[in-house]
Amino acid sequence: MRIAVFGGLAPIASEFVAQAMEAGHTVTWFLDASDRLPDPALETDYNEVLRIERGAWDADIDAYARVVNGSDAVFVALAPGPSAPLESFVAQQKMVQHAMARTSVRRIVVVTMHGAGDSARRLDWGAWARLNANQVVYALAGRLRAPCWSLAAQYSAQEQALRDAPLDWTVLRPVAITEGPRTCTYLASAKDVFGGHISVSDVADCALKALVDNMDLNTAFSIAYSSRVA
Repeated sequence: MRIAVFGGLAPIASEFVAQAMEAGHTVTWFLDASDRLPDPALETDYNEVLRIERGAWDADIDAYARVVNGSDAVFVALAPGPSAPLESFVAQQKMVQHAMARTSVRRIVVVTMHGAGDSARRLDWGAWARLNANQVVYALAGRLRAPCWSLAAQYSAQEQALRDAPLDWTVLRPVAITEGPRTCTYLASAKDVFGGHISVSDVADCALKALVDNMDLNTAFSIAYSSRVA
């Protein structure tokens, strides 16, 4: 399978690229011009399975289309950082979708977080407050007059942009992300999930399986090792 990857050097995107290459898939990876690979050989020694395209997140549609062109599917795992500010998530998602429309690619898997979209109602008040801390502070100060993006709110808006597009999508919502090995022993559930955790490696494993096995389309799954399912 030929997979276009968006997410820069963030942990999930990086781990997904490594696992996809290991499994024999061909990857085109969109990186910022300032991103420095931990192993420079990746950019020169793996040309048969890895192509790197560089550009800013606010690049024009042609840059995104070059990444997606010729792919069978797209993987998106955005995380805030110097090359991907939090407020850019929705714009990046829409650019990816425009590129997919231009190149006639329909399959996409997107990683957000547990607490985004309709999974917000599955959080207790303490967890909700932690994920939306800056919104809580602004509201208490009486200053919530303009959009104030929390991570959960931005991922929710990103998911809505995806739902509005005529694509074959799957959303994965990791619960609490931790360090740890790839175990392949996690739960992926579209039902109400409360609690749990999962490693970066297993998030990437689930995403790759979602693409290869064509996991349920137009569905969002929370993923964790141990959790309570309603």
